[in-house]
Amino acid sequence: MSFINIKKRTMSNTQQHHATTYTGDIVGGIPVITHLNLDDLEAGKIYRFMFQGSNMNIGQHWYVPVMVAKGSNPGKKLLLNTGIHGDELNGSRVIQQLFATLDATQLSGSIIGVIQAAPNSLFHISRTWYSSTDSGEFTNMNGIFPGDKNGNSAQIHAYLLWNHLWHNNCDYAIDLHSQSTDTEYPLFVFADYRNPAIKTMAELIPADQIKIDEGEKGTVETTFVEYGIPAITIEIGAARSYQSEYINRTLEGIKNILNHLQILNCPLGRIAASYGSFIGNQMHSVKAATGGYAEIKVSLGDDVVQNQEVALQRNAFGDVIHRYLVPVNGRVLSLGTGATREAGGLLVRILY
Repeated sequence: MSFINIKKRTMSNTQQHHATTYTGDIVGGIPVITHLNLDDLEAGKIYRFMFQGSNMNIGQHWYVPVMVAKGSNPGKKLLLNTGIHGDELNGSRVIQQLFATLDATQLSGSIIGVIQAAPNSLFHISRTWYSSTDSGEFTNMNGIFPGDKNGNSAQIHAYLLWNHLWHNNCDYAIDLHSQSTDTEYPLFVFADYRNPAIKTMAELIPADQIKIDEGEKGTVETTFVEYGIPAITIEIGAARSYQSEYINRTLEGIKNILNHLQILNCPLGRIAASYGSFIGNQMHSVKAATGGYAEIKVSLGDDVVQNQEVALQRNAFGDVIHRYLVPVNGRVLSLGTGATREAGGLLVRILY
């Protein structure tokens, strides 16, 4: 028995699955819940809820839109989550498009779609959750799971998501992201290949690139994996935009996973092998050494060789003040798209 399975069994035995709880409130015509239990829902239907999260400094709650498709037949449960970072929007359209096509009477199992998981961050169009107490603080939500019921508003919100919405309602999880403001990815997957089920999930996505990755403590993906639930992170393009090609290709991959899990009977689309996904296990980030105007010399997906110039910076008069060479052979995974860069800002990231 693996460590992951032992941990899952131990933690599952210490947590009681609460019944679906309605507050009686209606927000935008949608009922508000504080807990979700799929076992309480009638099969063969699609549901919409507002999940009640932590509250603001004025005592009102943040609400998270949730869609649930519970199939007529029993089966696996897949969670699709997005909006942990508030400037990463492509994932919301993936979930919206998927649910627009679903017929719950044809499903075996359930699909949960969580949009705007961190509504505070969405409200501010920010990667971080802003807490206004005292002089204010910023929290990266994708580093504090499974949360803390006695923490600040971000930590409490993470605790509620994990314990009252996510953990007990899924067998598999996919966390949808994009790159941050002023940077971009292609369609890119993080996956912990130590778990064969996760490797399978990742390679059912027709991604441009896949990073074999053991994860980071506190992230959504890694927390699920630690609790014995196979999970991947899909990075979908750039921030603050809808990019239809990436959205549609992500949806194609998710349907492949739904087909593999026998939740949805649909044709198998392109996968990593047929699409030609580039798979690596290391990344190197070329970062600005100084402030200045950045000129990027490569494009996403370009193959680069050691000592190739990939970027330069100029001062306000147009003089070149720094040239950047890449120290490894690999493929361009991410770019800084903002023309101005401070010291430490991303210029180019290489997967190899």
